[in-house]
Amino acid sequence: MKIAFFLGSTSYASGLYNATTDTAAAIRKMGHEVDYVFLEQSEALRESDKIVDIWGLSKKTRSSRVFIKLMKTLFGYHFFHALFSMLFSAKLETFLQKHDYDLVFFHGTNFLPFSAYSAPSYVVVHSCKYVNLVGRRRGIKKYFYHKLYQKIYSSKHLLCVSDSAKEDMLTLIKAKPQSIETIYNGFDFEKMKALAQQPCALELPEKFIMSAGRPDRTKRFDVLLRAFAESSSRETHDLVIFGEGRGLPELQGLAKELGIDHRVRFLGFYSPLNAVYQHASLYVLSSDIEGLPTVIVESIVAGTPVVSTDAGGARELLANGSADYVCEKGNHRELAKLIDRALEEDKPVSAEMLSFLQSDKVALHYISCAERQARNARYD
Repeated sequence: MKIAFFLGSTSYASGLYNATTDTAAAIRKMGHEVDYVFLEQSEALRESDKIVDIWGLSKKTRSSRVFIKLMKTLFGYHFFHALFSMLFSAKLETFLQKHDYDLVFFHGTNFLPFSAYSAPSYVVVHSCKYVNLVGRRRGIKKYFYHKLYQKIYSSKHLLCVSDSAKEDMLTLIKAKPQSIETIYNGFDFEKMKALAQQPCALELPEKFIMSAGRPDRTKRFDVLLRAFAESSSRETHDLVIFGEGRGLPELQGLAKELGIDHRVRFLGFYSPLNAVYQHASLYVLSSDIEGLPTVIVESIVAGTPVVSTDAGGARELLANGSADYVCEKGNHRELAKLIDRALEEDKPVSAEMLSFLQSDKVALHYISCAERQARNARYD
């Protein structure tokens, strides 16, 4: 079977690519072809990956870039994509048929311009869409966006990377898909363990708590800073935050305001982080919005315990041994208590807690879905 993983304009350095690459490799080992298909890619293509040039989505030509800018200004990205979805879907379907793909898995919001796609496909939902795309809006705009996403995700075959994302789709977006099930991201634990044992080139504090991500509204590093300021850990540990973005100066200002700037280090973007986790005493995830947080998986595989807010699939990942290290989103006082408790208890963690994420198990799930679609297509 020949399968396409569609990632749109996502780069090889993205979290979305990294969250799917181990599963793709496992599917290939089982005798199937898997290629990544992009709208554009800044790096050289790997293996048999492909780029599809779709006017109105790709930014290859000046006329396409002007059109995209105009439509974005008039309608916003998502309404623009919905309006032209039949055209974009036909172009993509022709491309995939030309290259003999049996079906396509659309990953993340890269699916939105192709909501009219009618050939065999699955949409892989990587985050809680209502919280991320609808809940932050207000008034009539919120109503129209809700209806748009409800329509886009209805009558599709959906795969959600966590039970939380599935619940969000059914109870908050209120979509009515043809089918919906949970399919976790798969990981090659042996590869991750090897990466964790690599030397770390950074100068790190002797004892530290870590967190990582783009400093935006979803990661809530403000909650983490307030929690750290209230916790006893500030007396014994530094807080190290990895990530770059426009919100960084505001966070640096907050650390100073809270009187913890001498204990907080913002180390910018660093990848891969695998070799850092093993040196940390604790990983803390303070997000409001997640799908299936890869950072939790990486930390546990490296042997570093995790404290988290109840965002996305975090509770599912910590269910086997660390379920009591999860608190409600936005509650910095509860997060502070959990940080102190986790450091005091120092419970051992390992990849065995996450055996359901083994890439070969997840690959079998993908293959089963693909074969089901192929059978249905023959009967149709």
